[in-house]
Amino acid sequence: MKRIAYFDNAKGILIIFIILAHVLSLCSKYYNYSDDFFKFAALFMLQCFFFISAYFQSKSKTPRKKRVLNLLKIYLLWQTIITIYYAFVLQIIDFNLNYLIPRYTLWFLITMIFYNMAEWILEKICYKIMITISIIIGLIVGFIPIIGSTLSLSRTFVFFPFYVLGYYAKDLNLLSKIKSKQVKTITIILSIIILIVILEYNSILSIKILKGKYSYFDIDNVNIILACGERLLFYIVSIIVSITFLNLVPKKESMLTTLGRNTLYIYLTQGMILKTFVTEKILLDNRIVGTLLLFLCAFILTIVVTRIINKVQSYKKYKMEVIHG
Repeated sequence: MKRIAYFDNAKGILIIFIILAHVLSLCSKYYNYSDDFFKFAALFMLQCFFFISAYFQSKSKTPRKKRVLNLLKIYLLWQTIITIYYAFVLQIIDFNLNYLIPRYTLWFLITMIFYNMAEWILEKICYKIMITISIIIGLIVGFIPIIGSTLSLSRTFVFFPFYVLGYYAKDLNLLSKIKSKQVKTITIILSIIILIVILEYNSILSIKILKGKYSYFDIDNVNIILACGERLLFYIVSIIVSITFLNLVPKKESMLTTLGRNTLYIYLTQGMILKTFVTEKILLDNRIVGTLLLFLCAFILTIVVTRIINKVQSYKKYKMEVIHG
């Protein structure tokens, strides 16, 4: 499928937000950061990633089985690599190759495997019914405490509505509709209001609700009914902020376009790199300079590692072509 600069730009911006959010989150204790940036970024980062992924998967010519197997291979390989690295290099965990509980950022791969498998259901059910069902499931799953980090089930259910919206977006001409001048103006105004409210009233949306991996019973100082209401609010606010983000993404090719074409391996490697800096305390005392340097170092090293991986894959592909004539 032909690449579109707009979507690659969107993914490029999103991966920058994700790395920065992880930097601030991992350094929060060392530099005493608040969670304000993460709270706002968590309203559109992953939601837009799932939306864009589903948008292209819905018309993909690659067989579903092949997509699932590719994701599974990547997950098993990286889960093994990260587990070994964390256990023997950083020594922050005991060595245990448990493939049921994904390490750090790898939950995204497990969730994408489930979403790809769910497409055969999406093909057969009306979009109105499926969107409604996905939201109801996302709300109900919070009442089941045994659904959590194992196989990334909680996050899979919670973020499923955004994948569903992306899956039907092309058929519904959804992008054209949300890019209308009226929708753009309204959502930008609402997003500014949302940002102000979140910064002013810190307890409106719990971090645990935003992360999507916790049940309502894990939410502090809130009964489960109110926690369910928080998740519903999370869905509404996320849709508004995500529409704003998609309206602000540039369409022309730029450095962001190149960055957006390599987001998978950037996403996978940045976690390891950041964990290394924080674990080994390779941090400056100056908060602003230290954070900026950590972000830049992680970003540059991630790009370098990603390029090496791409070179290796290109070489292997070339070698196979030579062998098979």
